Amino acid sequence: MKTCDNTSVGIVITDHQSRYLMFDRATFPPGTAPAAGHIDDHGTAENAGRAEVEEELGLTVTGLTHVTGSWRDNPCRRLPGARGTGHDWTVYQATVTGDLTPSARETKNVRWIAPDALQELADRTVAYAQGRITDAEFEAAPGIEAVWMQWLANIAAIRINPDDLLRVDQLTR
Repeated sequence: MKTCDNTSVGIVITDHQSRYLMFDRATFPPGTAPAAGHIDDHGTAENAGRAEVEEELGLTVTGLTHVTGSWRDNPCRRLPGARGTGHDWTVYQATVTGDLTPSARETKNVRWIAPDALQELADRTVAYAQGRITDAEFEAAPGIEAVWMQWLANIAAIRINPDDLLRVDQLTR
């Protein structure tokens, strides 16, 4: 099993209708999220962002703008790294080109999500964090992946009150 490098990159992609390109993760942890992954041997966050979009969605990144990021204690499938469990995140807004060809290994239900539908998914994650949705129910019909709630709130893609964000953050530990 691989050891975590404690670095992750996330890539937010929107279209001309302000919809978000998202998918249900086919691997742990459950949730709906944009493209993301470890920086690993890609050298830089930019290189990793380009590689993850290509790997997960089959698209070519034509531009990256850093929008948010910081350390998060979120677990992954790998063994804990030198810094323990968690990742130093770099999150970009990207422009892309090409034909969408999602990875069957990493993605399910790839789709463009309108802002109001994205908020509904965020509200589902809050309900899960509050214990109003079971693990099985969340896995069957996920909301936003917990670690992404902070990033999407930071870029004003979703609305969440601070108390609920703290509850959701507990899901990432």
